[in-house]
Amino acid sequence: MASAPESDLRWVRVAHVGEVSPGQVRRVEAAGRALALVNRDGELFALDAVCPHRGGPLDTGELWRGALECPWHRFRFDPATGANVYPANVYPDDLPQLQPALNPARTFPLAVRGEDVFVGLPGGSSG
Repeated sequence: MASAPESDLRWVRVAHVGEVSPGQVRRVEAAGRALALVNRDGELFALDAVCPHRGGPLDTGELWRGALECPWHRFRFDPATGANVYPANVYPDDLPQLQPALNPARTFPLAVRGEDVFVGLPGGSSG
């Protein structure tokens, strides 16, 4: 997914850096949007809280081998890119009927300013 230019983003404070420990996933709100804030080995990422597979709650998922796992059907997503890393890795390319279920999770730009965590949302003007 192409990201919006920096100037087209509205930056919203969502947490304090100490609120999400390494290995933890936490639900946060940004301008009415539910997000999954993920701390993978000390690096923070923000993803849409809704799994693109069947609408499961990614914000209640867990990290498994560095991927955010949806609790409903165990689909796993790379927190940095949103790429579906499982089950995409087990479905061969010659099964195109399965491809629609392998959508990536939506990710959002994230910035740490001092001790605060901000997420960039489309819409311009910093918060």
